[in-house]
Amino acid sequence: MLIGVDVTCFGGLDAGVSRYLREMLSGMMAAGDDEYVFYSPMPVAIPLPPGRWRAHFRTGQLPLLPGRWARSEYPRLIAADRLDVFWGQNALLPLGHARSSLVTRPSSLNICSRVLTVHDLASLVYPRTLYLRNRFSWKRNIRASLRVADAVVAVSSATARLLRELLGVPAGRITVIPEGCSNRLRPVDRARARTHVKQEFGLPDKFILTVGTLEPRKDHATLLAALRLRPELPMLAVVGAVGWKSRGILRAVRQAEARGQVRFLGRVNDDQLARLYGAAALTVYPSLYEGFGLPVVEAMACGCPVLCSWSSSLPEVGGTAARYFERKNPHHLAQQLARLLGDEAELDSMRTTGLTRAATFSFARAAQQMLDLMRTVVARGGRRTTASREPC
Repeated sequence: MLIGVDVTCFGGLDAGVSRYLREMLSGMMAAGDDEYVFYSPMPVAIPLPPGRWRAHFRTGQLPLLPGRWARSEYPRLIAADRLDVFWGQNALLPLGHARSSLVTRPSSLNICSRVLTVHDLASLVYPRTLYLRNRFSWKRNIRASLRVADAVVAVSSATARLLRELLGVPAGRITVIPEGCSNRLRPVDRARARTHVKQEFGLPDKFILTVGTLEPRKDHATLLAALRLRPELPMLAVVGAVGWKSRGILRAVRQAEARGQVRFLGRVNDDQLARLYGAAALTVYPSLYEGFGLPVVEAMACGCPVLCSWSSSLPEVGGTAARYFERKNPHHLAQQLARLLGDEAELDSMRTTGLTRAATFSFARAAQQMLDLMRTVVARGGRRTTASREPC
């Protein structure tokens, strides 16, 4: 197959969708001899995986908004590239040509199929955590993209349920393909990890870790409030880039840092992240809403116990290996933190069960499932072989 991929997310932070897409593309390229064309309305800032690909990136001029790029540029580029299938992320698919199952075209012509992965529905569930322009464009694009998609992929059953309930997508059009975990995030020796993070970041032997972009939906505010309720708790290490609507969050983090309760580390690489997970007594993930919750799997894969909010997809991902607290409830979170950090036997048990749980999520398996779905969609659309490919 010749697969077109929207890689607009590679122009921003290496987090969330970009981490997912990087791992998926690496797995898909390793699993078959397909060819790829990458598209982005802006230059990419994240290293692209090695493999059989070429790219159309808008460089040397002002970037286009993704929605405008999809409407004005994608139809022309896709027709010229003669794709079999196009893969979009979250809300963006090319809209300039009709869906194969809904139109009649001359037998000498074929049009490429379209697959859309929906990562989350934050714009509908927690709209106030996003800028107004972002949630407006997302709502406009998602409905149009869902109408033309030949297949819709949800990264969790929770996301699939919201697609059905909030956007009316029939269950038969949704395929659930859970995310996995990077092979770079694996258990490390705890004593060695503690030595490294003490030298690299000045962290004590016992600390709590939280990982996530500083933005309202990750709910650092509840975690910081819990620390104020229990000042005797270990230091909190905060890992993550500074994101949107973050001024108040960053101010609260800096204030807690001045009190000696927090160490803000910002962005770290995967090797550093694995050492932080390996050294931490506990990872806390207080997010209000997640389409999947990749840091939960990553922490468990590194042998770190996880405490997260009882929210959206997080119980589906953490299962019985994680522990939970009531969302937006700092008192319950403080109580759970004190209880767990005082029970080394339970933490040890969580490390063991977390490793087992994390092993059930695999990007290699997810990549193969995605390729299988694409081949099914292309076959259903009657696409020709690569040797006799016609324009979309």
